[in-house]
Amino acid sequence: MKYTFKKNRYKLFIPLLDIIGSVIFFPAKLLKPPVPLSPKKILVVRLDHIGDFICTTPLFKNLKNKFPDAKITVLINSVSKELAYRNPYIDKVITFSPFYLARNDRSSMLKGLSRVIKDIKALSFDIGIDSRGDLLSILLMWLGGVRYRVGYPITGGGFLLHAEGRYDRDSHIIDRNLSLLEKINIQVESRLPEVYFNDKDISVVNEIKKEFGPGSKKSVVLHPFAGAKAKEWPIGNFQKIINWLKENGYNVFLVGSKEDAGIFNDVIDLRGGINLPQLAYLIKDAGFFIGLDSGPANIAAALNVSSVIICSGTNIPQLWIQNSPNVKFVYKDTKCKPCENKICPEAKTNECMTSISVEEVIDAVKGLER
Repeated sequence: MKYTFKKNRYKLFIPLLDIIGSVIFFPAKLLKPPVPLSPKKILVVRLDHIGDFICTTPLFKNLKNKFPDAKITVLINSVSKELAYRNPYIDKVITFSPFYLARNDRSSMLKGLSRVIKDIKALSFDIGIDSRGDLLSILLMWLGGVRYRVGYPITGGGFLLHAEGRYDRDSHIIDRNLSLLEKINIQVESRLPEVYFNDKDISVVNEIKKEFGPGSKKSVVLHPFAGAKAKEWPIGNFQKIINWLKENGYNVFLVGSKEDAGIFNDVIDLRGGINLPQLAYLIKDAGFFIGLDSGPANIAAALNVSSVIICSGTNIPQLWIQNSPNVKFVYKDTKCKPCENKICPEAKTNECMTSISVEEVIDAVKGLER
């Protein structure tokens, strides 16, 4: 298994840790338990962001199809918890936000770490799956006493796993997640990610629509915000998109968190006003989404809604968002792509985003208009 590090300081420390760990845990490796044939409790760990959780949802359905009597628990970043609560294949949700993945609050990790370990121990899991390839997730499964642990040791900790998945960084994140099921003898039956909402979510959105916009108008959901500076597109460009949409008879629902800043004219501003399942229904009902490479974009793609997604050179969007004929990616093939940077080294120009024109985005919208 090759390591995948974004920071050079780990390149010496983690291999050394793995060598020491492999020596200490060598006897345990020799006594590796067999794959549980009838697990009663299964843990899936995915501690990163909304889009990553959505691309993990096929795991839950396949696990439940194979083991219908098993209780499936997910350990996720708190930002995704509402989506997890709605998922019918998940029986229990545990939340934890590691400081190195938090985009705003970095204080929660130490407060929650011991609680999470206690929660995992108390539930006595037969199988644990880390679909991210995260050393902390592997440690949590071990410290929590998970009996059979599966994952990717691409950031270390392989000596704590009972089975290692086949990691191919050039394959889609969904395929990478599902390949772990081979290690517990599950044949994949469902590959598509799924997002769920309930009757209350539908009612909330319908009340908002009643208050803000005539039902006869076409609607579009706009999300002009990103979790990283390198993925941002000029706000002025979004206002030009809004102006064009209004001229063409659209109600524009602006969505985001209450922390997302920026002044936008001629929009129905719902920032901080709805949760993620309600956002999912709003996107589904509108039938059109425009936004940056982010969690809401993943929601729209998973719902197979017509979507125009404006992408930076940070990653290859076709590997991180559900592909569909209804999804149009707008991006530039810059020489530095994919860079995996949260902040562009050439931040003043940020060529991969600033070189995308308003006209290109509008052309993509026209190509998907109903």
